Amino acid sequence: MNVKRMTAAALSVAMLGTAAACSEPKDQAGTGGSAGSAAPAPVTLKGMLFGEQPKDMQLVLDEFEKRTQGTLNTKLNIQWNPASDHKQKVKLMMAAGEEADFVFDADFMNLKELVPQGAYMQLDKYFNNDAYPGLKKAFPPEYVEANKRYDGHLYTIPFTQYFYDIDVIYIRKDLREKYGLPPIGSYEDLQKFYDVILEKEKGMTPLALAGRRGFYKIFGGLNPENNTVRSVGVAGVNFFVHLSDDLKKVTDVVAFGDPASEHAKLPVPYNTLRSAYPEYDKYVEWTKYLEKDVLSQKDGKAFFMSGKAASYEGNLSSFAADRKKLKETNASADLEMFVYNANVRDMKPKAISTNYKTNNSLAIPATSKNADRTMKFFDWLFSSRENHDLFEFGIQGKHWEPVGDNKFKLLDESKNYSFPGYELTWNPNMIRVNNDLDETAKKYIEYSAKADTYYSPPLAGFTFDNTNVKAEFANMNSKYEPFLQLLKLGQYKDWPLEAAKMNGELKALGLDKIREEIRKQVQAYLDKGGK
Repeated sequence: MNVKRMTAAALSVAMLGTAAACSEPKDQAGTGGSAGSAAPAPVTLKGMLFGEQPKDMQLVLDEFEKRTQGTLNTKLNIQWNPASDHKQKVKLMMAAGEEADFVFDADFMNLKELVPQGAYMQLDKYFNNDAYPGLKKAFPPEYVEANKRYDGHLYTIPFTQYFYDIDVIYIRKDLREKYGLPPIGSYEDLQKFYDVILEKEKGMTPLALAGRRGFYKIFGGLNPENNTVRSVGVAGVNFFVHLSDDLKKVTDVVAFGDPASEHAKLPVPYNTLRSAYPEYDKYVEWTKYLEKDVLSQKDGKAFFMSGKAASYEGNLSSFAADRKKLKETNASADLEMFVYNANVRDMKPKAISTNYKTNNSLAIPATSKNADRTMKFFDWLFSSRENHDLFEFGIQGKHWEPVGDNKFKLLDESKNYSFPGYELTWNPNMIRVNNDLDETAKKYIEYSAKADTYYSPPLAGFTFDNTNVKAEFANMNSKYEPFLQLLKLGQYKDWPLEAAKMNGELKALGLDKIREEIRKQVQAYLDKGGK
């Protein structure tokens, strides 16, 4: 279970790789293969992603097929699920044994559950392999190693640009200026902005959220980092693993909602439930800034873009595209951002903890009969900037145009092709920065690309294996998921009381068995030298 993590030097190499480092000599079809080699039999790869299919997706697929007809001879048939349904649809598809060739999955979806069940293929052999030169250059060994699962194997194609896509709240800059408020540099400033919106902009919601995610990472990191108290999430439930001062022994494992006597074993501020989770009091307080029917809201960004909200939560990577979209909807509107985390906001070194695992990835179901052909497609995708940029940005000259070696500019037709790169194309060696970013956003982009921005805390490489507690994991996850959704939306005014009730119900489903499994696995991880 000891997963090696990328060193700062390796991270720098991965992030700062140039376009030339990823380029591959291309034949006439632009595949990176040998000119004149016979094309294989035609195949259609079935994929499953989530979100809204870009309007011009078919134009991009047509161009892809045109470029590769004589080499890959591959077509893509992608099913796009609503974001709120994707997790369940993938789970149902796997349970039914339906065939698919690639699906988006991640730790925050089904990956932790489906990998131990054997639902996905091991992909180790396709990486660091001369038969797949595009993958070999785009995914260095350290990157691959960091994304292996608990059994030391790779089950996904891991996607990221930077090892942290900075969490932000996007704000209507024009409204802030309209009411003479200063730039927002703290949660206190943000709350003043929301209070003004409530008072002055009747009918407008201060903060748009997606009901399934709730406040997400807003107010995260209020407590200072503590090396001896580490969070481990299992079946949606957070467990605090308390380590000895020398970080070699597990002394306690405290679950969310445990009795006060259990929290009392932990150091301040984790010694009470309320002080250990200060964000939940804030969520209750800030429900007044949400739309009344927030639970059913599936797309907070769309709600914001419709002009019905003054802010929404998102990530730095979408700033330029979202700003452009807002201005297309309302020419007088403008966008700015507030960075959640104070240390990140101040761009301090070692401000972002990471295990160098990616949040987003694709997996190949064990039911697929086209694993090699699927990986040949991804080898083609990452063999050159030209191939990669076709899917990430669209057709050059129609949707976008390059600016220098590593920037891009969106053209008017880009409104018809906005692809979620985190589902298919993101890679540290193939980053282009939007030339339309304002100077603040550019500085944060540069900050997130620096190796010195990151650090690995204790247990960063630990991954829980649910093999011995599959039934308990499934039962607890099913019970806890709807509760967690309401909790993260601030819907429980007396949330400590509700947490204690839920804790009791989870104990009947195997909470303590999972607790002991966490204790055992973390101790084994430490005994083997894991940090």
